Amino acid sequence: MKSIVCSATAVLVITVCLGVANASGPIAVYALVDKVAFEPSADKPERIRVSGVFITAGERSDVYSAPQRGYLYFALPKANDELALKEWADLKSIAGSRQVVGLGSSWFAKVRVRKSDEEAKSPDDYPMGNGLVKVNPDQPRAKALLDYKER
Repeated sequence: MKSIVCSATAVLVITVCLGVANASGPIAVYALVDKVAFEPSADKPERIRVSGVFITAGERSDVYSAPQRGYLYFALPKANDELALKEWADLKSIAGSRQVVGLGSSWFAKVRVRKSDEEAKSPDDYPMGNGLVKVNPDQPRAKALLDYKER
């Protein structure tokens, strides 16, 4: 009986540790995307500008900002560039659809919302980690983005 309890405990510990090791962390940014532009061109993008309304997480945190209108400006990552390009194509496809999405992991990235009239320079690293996740419109952060009015 003692060996069964020890074995069950060992399996539980291993399972919990595997779950922690593979976790991507809290979503870095919730986005209601209005427009997406690729730079220098759509054929060979090196940077992406995502305009809309955003809620961002603090670095390595699950504490979120209030909704902010502006744009995100990212550089194509050297590692995982094919995956990032697929996510960028998905962002372009949902632009203007009122579909809220989550992207990146706050454990691995800090996302900054730039003011609409701010010059696009020094792109941030594109936040990888959670992929691009469709968010149910009833989720509180999605509701906040969908209900956002200019202040």
